[in-house]
Amino acid sequence: GKLIFVIAGPETATTKIAPYLKDIMGRSVISMGTVVSQSSLLKIAGNICVVSFMEVISEAHVFAEKTGLGSAILETMIGDMFGPVLESYSKRLTTGAYAPEPNGKAGFDVALAMKDARHALNCAKTAGTRLEVSEVALKNMEAASKYGEELGGRPLDSSSMYGTLRREAGLDFYTDLCKERDAKK
Repeated sequence: GKLIFVIAGPETATTKIAPYLKDIMGRSVISMGTVVSQSSLLKIAGNICVVSFMEVISEAHVFAEKTGLGSAILETMIGDMFGPVLESYSKRLTTGAYAPEPNGKAGFDVALAMKDARHALNCAKTAGTRLEVSEVALKNMEAASKYGEELGGRPLDSSSMYGTLRREAGLDFYTDLCKERDAKK
């Protein structure tokens, strides 16, 4: 019930399905008119936002850890200032979801996120623009994925760029919470 539907196509088709979408299967419907490719482009733009938010939130958490500010207070500020969606992204880091337990499952696998980021970058290049934050996020996801492979193919979430940024800052890829969780298994 929390889906956002982005629909496009002939009005006869979109009118028929509209009553089954909002408040039935999802929370909203964004109509893109008759040009179907526009709905795909909006989804790609949404993916750009998600990967960029994860990169920025990861950087802020590493900053908070390295300066002694702490992740808990940062997460409170993120929730208060930016709302529940960005707070939920922050919680993917602070709960250890960015690096599921060795036999666990990622919420959204880093390999799929890298595929989406590459697709967005290619679309941007074709349109004559750059997505610099997405480029950085992709680089950090690739480094996380490589590190996960070195550890025997451990599953990693799309937010695993956090681990890469932690390592670059002289911290362990895994937070103490992750290490404690994994030691219990």
